[in-house]
Amino acid sequence: MSAQHQVKQVVGNPNRPMPKGRAIDPLRVLRRHWKGIPIFAIIGGILGIGAFFLFERVYPLYTGEVMFMVRPGISEATDIGTVDTSNDKMVERVQATQAFIIKERGILTNAVQDRTMLQTTWLKGYVDPVSGVLLVDDAVDELEEYIKTPIKKGTNLYGISWSTHVASDVPIVLNAIASSYLERVGEIDNETYRSNEKLFDEEGENIKLMLLDLQDELQSFIRKRGITTLDDTRFSQDAFEINQLTTELTKARSSLSSVQQSYLQVAAKLEGTMEHTMEDQLLAERDPITARQMQNLEALQANLRALKERLSPSHPQVVDAEVSVRATEDQIASKITAIIHRNLNAQLKELADSGDQLKTVLEQTELEIEKKDAALRELTADQSQFDHMVSLRDQLESQRDDNSRLISSLRLMKLRSDAGRVRIASLALEPRLKSFPRIEYIVPAGVFFCIAAFIGLVFLRELTDQKIRSASDVMIIPGARVTGVLPDIDEDPDEIETPELAALHYRDGVFAESCRQAWVGIDRSLQRSSHQSMLVLSAAPEAGTTTVIGNFAVSAAAAGLKVVVIDCNFRRPAAASMFDLDDTAVGVADLLTDSIDLEAATHVTESGVSVISAGTPANRLFQRLGSERMKSILAQLRSKYDLILIDAPPSIVAGDAILLANLVDAITLVVRSDRDERGLIARVLRELSESRGEVIGITLNAAKGTTGGYFRKNYLAMVNYSEHVESDEGE
Repeated sequence: MSAQHQVKQVVGNPNRPMPKGRAIDPLRVLRRHWKGIPIFAIIGGILGIGAFFLFERVYPLYTGEVMFMVRPGISEATDIGTVDTSNDKMVERVQATQAFIIKERGILTNAVQDRTMLQTTWLKGYVDPVSGVLLVDDAVDELEEYIKTPIKKGTNLYGISWSTHVASDVPIVLNAIASSYLERVGEIDNETYRSNEKLFDEEGENIKLMLLDLQDELQSFIRKRGITTLDDTRFSQDAFEINQLTTELTKARSSLSSVQQSYLQVAAKLEGTMEHTMEDQLLAERDPITARQMQNLEALQANLRALKERLSPSHPQVVDAEVSVRATEDQIASKITAIIHRNLNAQLKELADSGDQLKTVLEQTELEIEKKDAALRELTADQSQFDHMVSLRDQLESQRDDNSRLISSLRLMKLRSDAGRVRIASLALEPRLKSFPRIEYIVPAGVFFCIAAFIGLVFLRELTDQKIRSASDVMIIPGARVTGVLPDIDEDPDEIETPELAALHYRDGVFAESCRQAWVGIDRSLQRSSHQSMLVLSAAPEAGTTTVIGNFAVSAAAAGLKVVVIDCNFRRPAAASMFDLDDTAVGVADLLTDSIDLEAATHVTESGVSVISAGTPANRLFQRLGSERMKSILAQLRSKYDLILIDAPPSIVAGDAILLANLVDAITLVVRSDRDERGLIARVLRELSESRGEVIGITLNAAKGTTGGYFRKNYLAMVNYSEHVESDEGE
């Protein structure tokens, strides 16, 4: 892809549709048309004064109002005064509700039919001249449309406001409406009281019937359950007996446990798993049989001791005596064992009988406890049900008393005049001054509307205007790019006489500096694409193309480039005369006829810029600009100069520019601010996009500094900086 094609893609496609809107800087627009604002303000003031006198004569209005107050009311019928318990939101809701009720058609109809209204001029206008019948509906329709209900924010006040042409009609109409409204409010309050009273009466009757039914149910319950006492069940006879039985049951269980344990011990002794106790041994020894044998044993033992004293241990009598003692001892031991077993069996049987008796007692006691407990539970349930019925009766009696107090309070409140929430604060009076027209409003309104109309027309014109005035207007055009902005010479503080060659003659001026800055951007684009020849043209005449070429050429020469300017505007040549040369001298036209050589047609100026004039008038044929000879001339110039600048006529008046656009490397379009239109520039860009030369961008010429204020600040910064540099050099 070629470098030229790449650049064209960056610039954009000129064949795209143009945007429908445009960016408008309000500050820029107002600055440009500020002089019209005071003029239209004066016109508006004059019109306002005229309108004031006109309306005062043909359409005067008098306004009056009746004010009402939202009162807190009373919370109890016995309150001495009202208590302010209403919050702001509640007051606002009441105000809004009452304001809506005021405009109720029934209230307005009653007001219109009031006999005092017949005195008003306003109502006479609604009397049928033929039949003399009052057109009530038509009068009410007008009141509904024109009556107002103002609400005073931050207060408890609201009211009725109305305007008419006769001052004496105002208080009559408003006071009639107020009277009808208050009457309606009273009816609403009475209806509310009646409704509430009926509701409370019905509630009282329902409570009374419920009490009678509950009393009958209580009596029936007492008779059916046989309730004779209402003592606490914890202290009843059944509860006392249950406590006694529980104590006996505990003792019996303890005894049974002791008997069972003793039984097991006795059984273990009999089985031999447990040794006999000393108590068992002593009990067996005390048995009469054992006692007799013990006496025999003692006698035998005494005889044995006597024999041993007299005889030797081996004597037969001693031996026989010892045998008798041992035999008796064995008999006694055997007898004691038998007696112990006999005693243990007797104890075992006795313990078994005691255990059976205790078990029987336990079973009977438990059954008795269960019976008593069941009876106690039933008594508790009956008492709970009875207590619930009594509590319900107490509640109903309390509700009956409260309802009776409410009914009494409601009837007393109905009789009090200060129970209502609405009270009239001020009646309408006959107005002394007109509410319309008011000169302090009419005149400023006239000024405001005239200024608004003027500004609206200005912005409407801006929206529909297609002229280019600033760089932002150029950016709206598809494919357009701004390469530089040159200010109008009136914006230059140096007050230069002409912008031609300002970069040479007014080097420190704002215009000259703007030309140099614009050229830097163009030169950067040319170097990036290695371009040498550039066509400078405009879409319409008087765009300043020749001036731009001259300043660009001087700026390029000052940067060290070898520059040649070719005047190809055969219709209105001016490039040569700008450099103090003769426009009719031999030049491009003569070179195209091949009658002279290039050196003869080239003139070097004092600024270092070479100039080739348009040539003699007789040879100026624009058809030759696209010829091979022209290509040859440009080829020769490329070998001798670093930069070739070509001046061409406007594209809309001549086709010369299109012929040259196919021979050059680059193209710059000069647009005159506040003169050229966007549509024309877009069309020229589309035509140039099809040529060989690369469209570098647009140079905006003669831009006003008031277009947004941005460039004016830049210009002032340039001047201040230049003055600062000069003062430093002087020092």
